[in-house]
Amino acid sequence: MKKNASWIIACMGLAFVGVCPAGEEPHQENLKIVSAYKAVFTDVPKRIPTWETVDAPLLGNGDTLVAFAGEPAAMKFYIGKNDLWIMKVENDSRPQPLARLDVGFPQLKGASYYVEQDLARAITTGRFEKDGKTLMMETAVAATKNLLWIKFTATGGSFTGLAGLELPGQGAAASVAENDRKVNIGRGAGVKTGYEKVVAREFTKDMFVPASAACALRVVNCGEEFTVAPGQPVLIVAATASRFEKENFREAALASVADFRAEELPALQQAHEAWWRAFWDKSFVQMPDKFLEQRYYLSQYVLASASRLKDFPPGLFGWVTAGNPRWNGDYHMNYNHVAPFYGLYAANHLEQADPCHVPILANADRARKTCRKTLGIEGILQDCGIGPKGSMAWSTPLMQKSNSSYSCVPLAFRWYATYDLDYARQAYPFVRDVALFWENWLKFEPTSPSSGTPSPAGLRRPGEGRYVIYQDAVHELSGDDMNPIVSLALVKMVMNLSLDMSKELGVDAGRREKWEHIRDHISAFPTCTVADLPEMFRPKDKSLWTLPIFRYTEKGIPWWRDNTLGIQHIFPAGGIGLDSSPELLERARNQVRVLGRWGDFNGMNSIYAAAARVGYDPKIILNEMHATLAKIGLPNGMIAGNPHGMEHQSIVPNAIQEMLMQSHEGVIRLFPCWPNDQNACFGTLRARGAFLVSAELKNGIVSGVKIVSEKGKLCTVQNPWPGKKVRIIRSGIRLFRETAQGTRFTFKTKPGEVVELQPKL
Repeated sequence: MKKNASWIIACMGLAFVGVCPAGEEPHQENLKIVSAYKAVFTDVPKRIPTWETVDAPLLGNGDTLVAFAGEPAAMKFYIGKNDLWIMKVENDSRPQPLARLDVGFPQLKGASYYVEQDLARAITTGRFEKDGKTLMMETAVAATKNLLWIKFTATGGSFTGLAGLELPGQGAAASVAENDRKVNIGRGAGVKTGYEKVVAREFTKDMFVPASAACALRVVNCGEEFTVAPGQPVLIVAATASRFEKENFREAALASVADFRAEELPALQQAHEAWWRAFWDKSFVQMPDKFLEQRYYLSQYVLASASRLKDFPPGLFGWVTAGNPRWNGDYHMNYNHVAPFYGLYAANHLEQADPCHVPILANADRARKTCRKTLGIEGILQDCGIGPKGSMAWSTPLMQKSNSSYSCVPLAFRWYATYDLDYARQAYPFVRDVALFWENWLKFEPTSPSSGTPSPAGLRRPGEGRYVIYQDAVHELSGDDMNPIVSLALVKMVMNLSLDMSKELGVDAGRREKWEHIRDHISAFPTCTVADLPEMFRPKDKSLWTLPIFRYTEKGIPWWRDNTLGIQHIFPAGGIGLDSSPELLERARNQVRVLGRWGDFNGMNSIYAAAARVGYDPKIILNEMHATLAKIGLPNGMIAGNPHGMEHQSIVPNAIQEMLMQSHEGVIRLFPCWPNDQNACFGTLRARGAFLVSAELKNGIVSGVKIVSEKGKLCTVQNPWPGKKVRIIRSGIRLFRETAQGTRFTFKTKPGEVVELQPKL
């Protein structure tokens, strides 16, 4: 396999010995594991600025986002703010870049290029050499403050630099360019207090929601032109602020840098690193494949850098460097927006996951009106592209009825991971009205008992009837499809979610019978064999033609050449799992095999996780994921040649977490799809029921099983030691009086209780 010469995975010799050292709690290992990894760039980024995904080193604190680009002689820091959007009523909602900070060192033209990102500390460093002289850079976006710092030091000689702050340049819409402001407040070279400048962008005219932000630059204790000499470092800081934070946002940004002193940097960096330590302490995984392990933590780093601001999750591409991003850079509701967040819930990174659902809930009233206006029924019908705070990016559902149900995926992940009643009160009205939509749109078709003719898809209860979905495109604009496979799974998920939330909240008891009836009588998944597909869709390998698989629709599109719609009913919709019938599981595994794509333009984040959900060969999953990402994975966590941006950050987390632990069916399974001859370990992954689970697999034997119960729910576990009784040890009390047995067992818990499980010898 040809290696990508532009980047290096630095594992720093981390040995894989038993994974969790005896006598140490798993969380004590978290920082040590992550500290082993860096992302290394040896080529100058080329795809920046761009209307799609950048290939540059990425920095951020979930609010202020920075992409580092340019050659050593002309460095460029593209600065964005997650709450800087054009927000209109219809068809024009898109994130906007805020500023570009330029730092030039003419003496470095033609210099070597080496940039390294320390994932554990979220510090990016650069080393640029020419003619025996070296310029070194340290930079980060502070985790606790909207401030970028850049520190330059030199060895072997001096470098003359020039700093400037500019508006983003090409790509900003001409209609709003007049709102941009650039103010030079420079005090001149040689002035002790330093050089300052501020730029601002405002989108207020004819906006559904006005937005404005400013960025201020300061070269500390130097002028616009400065010299970096051995023993004489130069510090540059840039701060951002928006109208959502301060009415006088320009002054706020300027105030953040105006009095900043070099002596303050150590304290700022200390707070920054403390935040990241706390982030990494939330959970961990460890496995033999250090390449995939690095990609796992790189994805977590990128998501932590991009997502934290509640009302403004990152758009399609996260880091926006042009004013006209592709597909408006919006929140695409037929999977793209929610996909980056899939793995965050199980990883216990709720602070980064929670922004996902905010624009979904903010769009609810508009989606209710859309449902009435376009279909004449009550419920929620969501268009394809939305923006923050109820704004719209693309007012069309693309013939799909499933967008609002897809929006319930992160709501379900969050709810089942925490059973947080305050969260349920926020999310339930949306979930309830999505269920209402399906109550009004589904067609119930009774089956005559005398006919003895079941549906082509089969019936759960022959003779009673089934609910059928009509006029719902399985693929964008694919037509009036009947019973698209993904929608069928999503409908069942929505009904279960409505039932569970309503019971926990104690509301809408009178509606549960209908929801249960829909759940129990929704049409089964359409099925066929490979040979039943049109010839154009059949694989060349004729040995596969006899395999039973799922059809994409009961009537309509049978298959698709690309995309991953054929497995999204498995993940993330959760329609099939290891508790499903052997027949369904066989079809599901065949589906993965016949699909035959471990990389895809759309929905690649579902492929490996879906395979794990149904118990596909784990070695194939790991090998294919490694090979695919080694070939097309960029050093910043994105995917080469694929414009879909942020969604790819969940590829490895989704897969690895599903392979190490599953609980979506209400049963905690440890290492359900993991090679028995490969050691692995994980700590405090979230399971359904608000449980935090840790375990180790060593030499084929499970140990170190610890379950923290946050809400005191009943806990059901697939016995990790088949055929053996299990000791249940509560909060360290080792009386060995409580045991369980069987293929799976259930035990009571109390809120805050820690339970250890051990085999009874």
